[in-house]
Amino acid sequence: METLQALQAQVLQLQKDNERYRCMEKCSSQLKETSEKASINCQNKFPEGISSCQLYLSSPTYRLVGKGKVHNTSGDLLHHRPLPDGHLKVSVDVVLDKEALLPIPDIVSETTLLRDAIGSFVTWPLDLIFIDDETPTKPASKDQGILRHNESVASQKEVFAQGSQQLSQKIGSRQKNKRDLPVTSLPKKRAFVPRYQISLETLVDSSDMATAGAIRLLDMEEDIFGYSCTETIGKEDLEHIFRHQELGVGVIHTYIRFLYDNFMRGNDQLSNRFRFVSSSLVNKALICREPDSCREYLVKRFMASSTNNLYLWPYNSGCHWLLLAIDPLKEVVYFLNSIDGEWTNYPDMKQLVDTSIKVFRSQRQARVPRTKSSNITWIKVQCPLQRNGIDCGYFVMRFMREIINMNQIEIPITYFDEYKCAHYTRLQLEQIKEELCQYFIEKRLLSI
Repeated sequence: METLQALQAQVLQLQKDNERYRCMEKCSSQLKETSEKASINCQNKFPEGISSCQLYLSSPTYRLVGKGKVHNTSGDLLHHRPLPDGHLKVSVDVVLDKEALLPIPDIVSETTLLRDAIGSFVTWPLDLIFIDDETPTKPASKDQGILRHNESVASQKEVFAQGSQQLSQKIGSRQKNKRDLPVTSLPKKRAFVPRYQISLETLVDSSDMATAGAIRLLDMEEDIFGYSCTETIGKEDLEHIFRHQELGVGVIHTYIRFLYDNFMRGNDQLSNRFRFVSSSLVNKALICREPDSCREYLVKRFMASSTNNLYLWPYNSGCHWLLLAIDPLKEVVYFLNSIDGEWTNYPDMKQLVDTSIKVFRSQRQARVPRTKSSNITWIKVQCPLQRNGIDCGYFVMRFMREIINMNQIEIPITYFDEYKCAHYTRLQLEQIKEELCQYFIEKRLLSI
């Protein structure tokens, strides 16, 4: 029986190898025709230099198989050899179809599968490369239809996402701020496809993060929270994003690092105006157990202020995220709660903030009028409200993004006109998730 099972396994492997090489021969036979057409029709569609792109294959079905960067430079070589006509050199970043074959196998590295080419350069036909802001269309051919059972897993995910995430409500003109600088440009279609989420989920499945207990470490430099630390990201944190579940502190802090890297780093005006408070050092459990250490940390953060700063603090009450934006010099606290609760519902948190501001006032020897000496100004901002018990973490991340983007120390009581709405749409929350997933990919935290 053991011998029989071993022989059966060998036969199956030989069948797979035979099918794979038959596909390679078929692709090779089409290269000349593809190259001629591509060199005539597609040569001018690529900007010079390096551009993010989508990688498609046309056989056995026309489908998106990966993402990477196309290198359109004159005299470019691959392994010291000139590129074939009608082809360009691409670097592979993300694979969406694990069984996809390379259009031209890499003879030097003996690579035939796309998934084995992540992080390296390969040759790709011009007419199967699309710049990220392009909308690819399937070319006319005898194969007008794609059989559903023949589609790749990644392709089926995209179709499912298009069907299940129909978001008909468009973002109003008040949410369209000309000064908004999103890293992720969302599609303008009614059906939104979370492409970075799909890509990241594929990466997770292909890495050791697919196993329980696997983690990744993200360095948080001193400028972010006032001290150097390392944030731990586990598989469950990523699953919460993919499944749109309640978020933990690791995800919130990762998004803060994204805001710092993409908005504030290198921008003295923003980095000097906005600062963050660590949710790991100040939360409900620590306020009750170690109030003195929480107060010392807050005072130390406030003492770093030389001018008016707004400290953004995502506060976790144990089962809910809300945002405090604190201006310690003006002694003003902006309260943004997506469930329309009052700050009086969080007495321990309010007492800690008031006490910390008073200690900060004393240490900087500030003179305050008697009528003000015992009163810290708390302002409840009429921000968008959530309609379920899950979205609070996503709301807090978007609040921080919009506050930084508006670049104002003072937050209007009725919130910013550009972002004023009763509730965030699912599309507005998906934008935050896309930025998170894109950041994970760009930081290469999940390299296979």
